[in-house]
Amino acid sequence: MKYTMKQTIAASLLFVSASAFAANGELVLNTETTFNPSHTNRFSFMLGVNPSLTKAADMSSFNFSYGKKLENFWADANVMMTKGLFNKFSANNATATGATDDQLAEQENTLTSIGLGIGRETRYAQTLLPFDYIYELMAANLTYNIYKEDFSGKSFSGPGLMAKFSVYKRFNDYFSAGAHFNYNLAVVKRSQENDTETSSQRSLTLGFLTMGVDLSFYL
Repeated sequence: MKYTMKQTIAASLLFVSASAFAANGELVLNTETTFNPSHTNRFSFMLGVNPSLTKAADMSSFNFSYGKKLENFWADANVMMTKGLFNKFSANNATATGATDDQLAEQENTLTSIGLGIGRETRYAQTLLPFDYIYELMAANLTYNIYKEDFSGKSFSGPGLMAKFSVYKRFNDYFSAGAHFNYNLAVVKRSQENDTETSSQRSLTLGFLTMGVDLSFYL
């Protein structure tokens, strides 16, 4: 299910992008006045869950995002808090966690991610949907992550990446609502316990997707 969801999202992005090309093969951008609203600050509140509908409760996330409009892009800052089962975050590295797969199977852990990046707002989906004022936002962030493994009480930290995609409807100059997809990837390490311990022996690779609701306010 995890890979199917990723493939579906990727296919949708390609299809939406392809629709922006005219018959002569040239890229057509929407230059209507409504495409360049006057707001310069965006405050977004995103609630997400595991994309598998039968296991949605296995992971939940809350992301606060602040965007500052530049000439053609948005500067993007995020604070994301995620809680979920260990196996939704990562595969076990027993030397890093000091625990077996069975011990971690039902263990809930927490991840805090802080990110800075850049995004682009577009209206490519507008040509496909029978609604007005439909926008997309695609953004990429470099992140710093703190992962708490509750079974052993160990803390892991390290760099990562966050990719965001939102589709939303602008209801007025100050509010929009829609759906979002967040993919997070990070390599985190705990502190060294002895001089012979290598970096790989104390590392975890985190990778997960969440989807949910995006509520944004503009000033």
